[in-house]
Formats: sequence, structure tokens, C-alpha cells
Amino acid sequence: MPTASADWPLVRGDAFASGVAKSGLSAELGVLWKVTLEKSGFEATAIIVDGTVYVGDFDGTFYAFALNDGKLLWKKTFAESGFTEAAAFSEGRIFVTDFNGIVRCLDRKDGEVLWSHEAASESYAAPNVHDGKVLLTLEAGELLALDTKTGDQQWRYRIEAPLRCWPTVVEGRVLLAGCDQRFHAIDIATGTETAGLDIDAQTGATPAAMDGKVFFGTEQGTFYSITAKTMQVHWQTSNSKHGQPIRASAAVDRRCIIFPNHGKLVTALDPTDGSPLWTFSVRSHVESSPVIAGDLVFLPTKRGRLYAVDVISGEEHWQYQAGGTFLASPAIAQGKLVIGNEDGTLYCFGKKERAADGR
Repeated sequence: MPTASADWPLVRGDAFASGVAKSGLSAELGVLWKVTLEKSGFEATAIIVDGTVYVGDFDGTFYAFALNDGKLLWKKTFAESGFTEAAAFSEGRIFVTDFNGIVRCLDRKDGEVLWSHEAASESYAAPNVHDGKVLLTLEAGELLALDTKTGDQQWRYRIEAPLRCWPTVVEGRVLLAGCDQRFHAIDIATGTETAGLDIDAQTGATPAAMDGKVFFGTEQGTFYSITAKTMQVHWQTSNSKHGQPIRASAAVDRRCIIFPNHGKLVTALDPTDGSPLWTFSVRSHVESSPVIAGDLVFLPTKRGRLYAVDVISGEEHWQYQAGGTFLASPAIAQGKLVIGNEDGTLYCFGKKERAADGR
């Protein structure tokens, strides 16, 4: 079953990790519903498919909620487990990895486990799904490709340093930025490296791809644009005199590239040459990655505040103080934004309809 164009089936919305929603979102948002867990919390980003929100908590329970009203549709609890990253959806199946490195394939209808695969290492990265393969990076420096139908390993690629980014797929290659200070391109069919490029520092930021270019930042505070076909640097720039680390993934569209650094500053760059367009201070550290929806970019912070900022001008349009800590990134689909916090509350924001009397 293919996903609808307005769905959010992967951690960054698509296989390119663009962080761009397929439809816009109103700046006049309110809380449509929220669900609060009794004991656990949310660190993982949700995915949204065909009117259902799928998300796991960090104590090992995976949930399916109705997008319209937050009704619990089903849940599955896995002992000695925990989910820190998003699941992935493809062909009616949910693929989710716990922090122990166990990959599970769940039936979307009821959460039944169809297969599981135990990797040899912990994993703190969301999977990608492409061309019949579940792609997963491991803390031990491995990239695995598993068969979506059986869970059997198709190939394994390894570097001599941790891999913490999510796999990005561009034109038949898996692109990774590693903690070995290199950018890697791996053939998705065979698992062999086809090209590599030295970068200035280690990174766990996921590369975001657009129009043949790949964008990501490093621990040194350098932000790269790389031509995917040739693996050559298109441009690079430092976002800070002090080299603040860039750990989040960028949201990329043809108007601008938007990313936070670890110094409480969000930056927008021109995708053609890396020139600065605007900056926005969030007055808090940001571990989440931004998401663009129409003319707005949505920015969660570790102090539990969610901002909506104009993509072109950097002007603040809206904010909401939820409290707690946001480590998850927004998932946006069908005119709604879903995000959970570490305190265990899952929020759904959307445009509230006015009553007939105008109130």
C-alpha cells in the first residue's frame, strides 16, 4: 500500500530527509488533542500514515493513535526495550528499532510482530525504507540492509567509528555522514562504497538532499553543501565564530536551508551559495530538527517551546509553551502537527474551527 502524498511516513518526511511537509500549516494553531502517559515519555518522532499516528515511548511501548481525535487504536509493549527514534512505514508495515538494536516489523492494523532482527549493536537512528530494504545505522559503525518482507540481512557496510545519522537515499545510493570525519556514498543494491569525502569533523547529523545537492553540519560548526553525483563540495560555511556544533538535521527547500546549532541560534542559508538569509534566537538548546510546512518552519526546543517562524523573513508568527523537553521533531500531515515531549505528552496541533457564532 503506497502512502498518500500528504502523509509523513519517515522521520524526516521522505527518503531524502528533506524535513518538508507536503502541505502547508496554519499559523493560527491550537491544541486539538493531547495524550499523556502515566509513567513514560516520548523522545521519538512520530510518523503519520492514512490518518494514524505511530510512535514509541522510551519504556518500550509502541502506539497507534487516531490523528483526528487521539483515540488509542492499539499498543504493543516489548520487554527490556525503548524507542528513541521514529519508525518507518512502507507497504502496510511499520518498521521500528529499539535502542538495543532490535528491528521489528509490525502490521499496521494491530501491531502484530511479523518479523524481528537483532543487530549486533545499539541503535539511536531511525530507519529508512527504499527499494525493498530497511536501512539502519548502528552505534558500532554499521549500516544494515534488511529485506522488508523477511527481515533477512541483504548486506552490511562498516566504518571504524559510530554512525548516528539516519540513512538518506539519493539516486540509488545511501548517503551517510559519520563520526570518522568522512561523508560516504554506498550502493544500495550491493552495500559497497562508491565514493567518499573527508570533512572537517565528526557528525551525527543526517544529510538532507535536494536537487542533486546534500546538506549537513558537523560538530565543528561547519555546514556543507555537497554535489551528490560527484561527491565534491559545492560550498561550505561556518555558522558561528565559536564553531557551535550542528547536531540537528536541516530542513531544505529551494528558498532556504534551515538548521539550529547548539548555541541556541537557528540559521537560514541560501541553498545556491550558502550566504546567510536570517537568524532566529530560540533562547534554548535545540536537539530537534526543524520542519518546513508552506511558508512556515516549526522549531521545537529543549525547554518545551514550539515556534512557527516565517521561512523567508525569519519573523516569529506563533509560539506555544508546552513545558517539559522536546527532543522529538515535528511530524506534519493533513493540516496537523504531532510532537511528543519527554514528560510523556503527545500533542496534536491544528487550526481550530470557529463556532457558528464566531467564537
